[in-house]
Amino acid sequence: MVDLGDLERGLRTRWRQRLGRALALAGLGLTAAIAPAHSATDVIVSYGFLERTIPLADLEAFAAGRGLSPQLSAYANYLGLTEPELLALQRVLAQEVAISQVDVAQFLYTAQGTTLLDLLGNVIQTPSRQSGFSAIRGGLILAAADEADGLSLLNFFKKYPTPAIRIDLGNGLEIAKAVTATLDDAERAFALVHALAAESARQPTPQDLEETRQLVFELPQYAITREVLKLPERDVEATLFLPQPRLSNQTLPDEIPVVVISHGLGDERKSYYYLAEFLAERGFAVATLDHPGSNSVQIEQLLAGLTPELINDREFINRPADISALLDEIQRFAGRRSDLRDRLNTHNVGVIGQSFGGYTALALAGATYAPETLKTACTPQPDYLNPSLLLQCQAIAIASEKPVLRDERVRAIIAVNPVGSSIFGPEGFRKIETPTLVLAATADTVAPALPEQIEPFTWLETPYRYLVLVSDTTHFSVIDWDTNSEPLIPVPAALLGGSPELAQTYLQLLGLAFMQRHLREDARYEAALTAQFIQKSVAKSPLDPLSLINNLRPEALEQAINGDEIISDRR
Repeated sequence: MVDLGDLERGLRTRWRQRLGRALALAGLGLTAAIAPAHSATDVIVSYGFLERTIPLADLEAFAAGRGLSPQLSAYANYLGLTEPELLALQRVLAQEVAISQVDVAQFLYTAQGTTLLDLLGNVIQTPSRQSGFSAIRGGLILAAADEADGLSLLNFFKKYPTPAIRIDLGNGLEIAKAVTATLDDAERAFALVHALAAESARQPTPQDLEETRQLVFELPQYAITREVLKLPERDVEATLFLPQPRLSNQTLPDEIPVVVISHGLGDERKSYYYLAEFLAERGFAVATLDHPGSNSVQIEQLLAGLTPELINDREFINRPADISALLDEIQRFAGRRSDLRDRLNTHNVGVIGQSFGGYTALALAGATYAPETLKTACTPQPDYLNPSLLLQCQAIAIASEKPVLRDERVRAIIAVNPVGSSIFGPEGFRKIETPTLVLAATADTVAPALPEQIEPFTWLETPYRYLVLVSDTTHFSVIDWDTNSEPLIPVPAALLGGSPELAQTYLQLLGLAFMQRHLREDARYEAALTAQFIQKSVAKSPLDPLSLINNLRPEALEQAINGDEIISDRR
């Protein structure tokens, strides 16, 4: 029996803290997504037929720490804002985002940028109550172009290209209400996963923990070499990490499974060299590839004005095809090497994908498109509380083609912060027969854990399925940013999570245990994929749980979200 009483009481004490963080992140998202022109001097706050005009000078004074004017104080009292929430709003107003006006403009003219402007236009309007779509775009661009003050929410207000900026408080409160409900639902879902994992961890350990620790934490056995592979048809480039004997009397494994790592949108293969090296040192051949059309080069071209698109629709098909073509090339490469010809097994492949790469892994494992589910999620507008839908909705035309993306050579996948809930839907996820590990982050605001990982996990029917929920991590925590170069899009430290290094270590250990168990079929690693081992040997802090479960019924998740006690979760 899972008693959520204590966890439920804890949710209430953290609610305002979560809301404060949501306000801060929403502010960052707002300032990173919009921009307009002229000079507003007032903010008109309207609620139905009631409205009040607040001088921008009052907001400037508040943002500068000079306190609330009588009008702002009245609004704060009406909304019941606490001191921490007021401090969060003060930071949101003044927080500057280091991004150029060219970069802002290029994004706002993409399909995703246009959708965001449509959504924001329902709240941020012109004085005549018209959608602020064009004015928002102009204000953001002008604020980003202001070298003195830069792009901040306050400067955006000041650059708004009409004499006043109207905030529809009714629509804004509806959004705030939806945000609160979404955060509450997510907290309940997290509580359920942690509770189920804790219950499982109390069961008898399947085998000696020390033996399992030695397997998972073993020292590197092999040296590694790198090979660069190129696929000219789509200009795909990959780095192949190969295990090599470390000692003169050492030999390679009789069979070397292949693992391919697929990066997310706007990322590159180098971000996962740390993971590739870790697995290659333990006997796997690991390839990391760049996906042209959705990697960092694509973002460079977008920001340079060389392409009008964030991605082309065909990328939803091209990405899985890139990996299938890469496997063909690895097989040809191995055929030219006497030391690998009979060892490298390109028909026993694992795929690890993050974000858009998670989508790629799911597609290769057999997930099929659900055109009607996707259309419903995107019409008339995608859910603004799940930003990943801005990407998923671009696949509507492709989904109707129902392409076959599965590659039979893929025998195990790890989907890290994946997107795809609406692209594949319940029916598509049920088509996956491959062993699947889904890794979710509690502070992921790009592909939120509840709709994109936890709920889709309940749709999986493959016998070998694992959900790992990592606390205090975000969508970006497992990405190893290149500290020697300036990132194309600056990510605030708050969006990297409390300990990216720890999140990356977790992915290395989970990746090793999962691939050893399901590619090498080494049953000794079964114990490493249990809640007992994860909580007792891998998790570094009991205050920030690292939870693993391998079963979650849709009804149990729904009960938890509704606040009901979960009697059992046996399927």
